[in-house]
Parts: sequence; C-alpha cells; structure tokens
Amino acid sequence: MGRGFPFETGKSSEGELLISFTTPLTYETAAEIWQSVSTLASRKENASLVLDLSAVSKVDSAGAALLRSIQGLCERKGVRLRTQSIQPPIKHFLEFLEREKPKKDKPSPPSGSMLERFGAFLIEQAAEFRDFARFCGSVFAVMAGSIRHPAKFRWAESFYYLQLAGSNAMTILFLIMFLLGVVMTFQAAIQLRQFGANIYVADLVSLALARELAPVFTAMLLAGRSGSAFAAEIGTMKVGEELDALSVMGFNLPEFITLPKVLALMIAAPLLTMWANFAGLVGGIAVSSVSLDLTPYSFMYEVYTTIEFSDIAGGLLKTEVFAILIALVGCFRGFQTSMGADSVGRQTTAAVVSGLFLIIFADAILTVIYYFLGW
Repeated sequence: MGRGFPFETGKSSEGELLISFTTPLTYETAAEIWQSVSTLASRKENASLVLDLSAVSKVDSAGAALLRSIQGLCERKGVRLRTQSIQPPIKHFLEFLEREKPKKDKPSPPSGSMLERFGAFLIEQAAEFRDFARFCGSVFAVMAGSIRHPAKFRWAESFYYLQLAGSNAMTILFLIMFLLGVVMTFQAAIQLRQFGANIYVADLVSLALARELAPVFTAMLLAGRSGSAFAAEIGTMKVGEELDALSVMGFNLPEFITLPKVLALMIAAPLLTMWANFAGLVGGIAVSSVSLDLTPYSFMYEVYTTIEFSDIAGGLLKTEVFAILIALVGCFRGFQTSMGADSVGRQTTAAVVSGLFLIIFADAILTVIYYFLGW
C-alpha cells in the first residue's frame, strides 16, 4: 500500500502518477478505493493518471462502476486518464458493460408537418442502413478470416442449418412450384393456342422459371422460413442473456452465430432453386400432356433447345445474392432485439419484411445488369 492508500502509487516512465491496484475491485473495496483516488485526482500536481490493473484478478459490477466513476471524475477535473495491463477476461467484461450502457430514450416522433415526419423517417432509415452495413462488414471480415483458417469454422452447425433450411423445405417448395408451373402453363396456353403455338408454352414456362420465378420464389420461401427463424433464435438468445454470456466469454458473435447460418443458406439456396425449376417443369408437363396435346418428350425437347447455360447461371447467381441478404438481415434483426418477449415477435416480422424488400430490390438491380450485359 502506498502512503496509506489501498493501492500502490508511483511514477510511470513518462512522469505520470501510477496507481497499481493490488486487491480485487469489488463491492468490499470500491468505496475505500474511490475516496483515495478522488483525493489524488483532486491534487493540482496530478495532471495525468495511469491505472495499472495487472494484479487485479476480479472485477464485479461495483468495480466496473468504480472505474467508470474515476473516468468521469478525471474528465470533470481535466485529468488525463489511461489504463494498462488489463487481464483478458476482465477486459471482455468491461467492454461488454460499455456496450450495454443504458441508451438514452429515443426522441418522440415529431408532431409537425408531414414533411417533418417524412424527414425523421428518412433519418431513422439511414441510421438503420448504417448499422446494417456495419454488421455486414463485420460478417464479411469474419468470413475472410475463416477462409484463411478453415479449421476454426463451425462446420457441424452449418450442416445443421443446411438441413433446416434445405432438405426440410423441399416438400413445400415442390408443391408451390408445381402449382405455379400449372398456373403458368394454363395462362400461357390461353393466348398461344389462338395462334396454334402450343409448343412455345414450354419456352415461356422454362425461361420464366429459370431466370426469374424459381430464384425469387425460393428466396421468398427462405425469407419466410429461415430468415424469420434466424431472427427468432437470436432474439430469444438475446432475451435470455445468452448473447451477453458469450460476449463476456470472449466469443466473436458474428463468427460464432452468424457465419454458419450465412454459409448454410449459400449452399441451400442454389440447390433449392434447381429443385424449384424441376417442380415447375413437372407442373408444366402435366398440364401440357393433358390439355395441350404435347408429349412429355416434345415439351422437354423444346426446353432443351431453348434454355441456355446463361439462363440457369443467371438464376443461380440471383439466388446466391438473395440467400446472403436473407441470412444477414435475419441475423441483424435478431441482434436488434431488445430485452422483452414482444420485441422478438417484432424483429421476426421485421426480418421477413426486410428480407422480401431486399429480394425484390436486388432482383431489380440484377435484372437491369443482366439486360445491359446481354444475358
């Protein structure tokens, strides 16, 4: 103990006052330490303080409040403050508390003119887009690190989510796309049979499925099933404070939670799109064989002569983009969940709505790009 204080004092290499804590920063010691540190910080000769936590083995909530109070006191007194030699577990705990500081209440929506309300809405959406962009950046950074160190990746969890998002969705996707193929074939036949061009029904159905309908409907199904499930799962973990525990233990949440889900959808989406193409063609063949006097062979031969590799590749590329967006927005909404059960429902709904919007938005952009590229 230095000069009657419950810690040791000295001078750093730069002449700063060095305070070396030798006891745990807990409820039992916080009050005495605070009185001594506040006395030292009030002295005019102490223009800079250094807190050495190398010997501190335990910090509880009272100790964290002590450190925060010392920081506030130094800011008010104009004293420079820095800490050094913090042990990793304690550092994770303090960083977690810093992230979880109570946020100021959001200002109530303006009650002025419609223009003011619209401006406030745009500002809110811009802030949300900024947060989403930051979240995507952290996930992509983690993904790049996992490519360099694949042994650290959670493959078992990825295969688990692949089963949930992929094989478990095959039945409902086949039924939807089969019925869609039936409807499309009937609608096309109404117009084409007037010109004796029944055979071109196969061209229309196959091109529409490969380039647009199969990728979009598959993505919508994934948004409704997987995107909402990701948001609900992470939101429940947030309410149950499981995410807090993982953060305190030093886990990288984008790497530990988000990345396996993103990889699972990236693998499942193109496979489900091919399955959707097959189901839609089966529906088209069924209608053509019964109502259009086309044999399954003639239907499939027309498809074979019409469909090119670029049509299939373009649809699969769309699906891959959709899958990444769905997984990211689902996880992002889950992390946005606040401490309340009703927030889980709101963020789950927001995950589906945001996912559907991003699907249509990305589809429009990719369609324009394909047009100018001649695909």
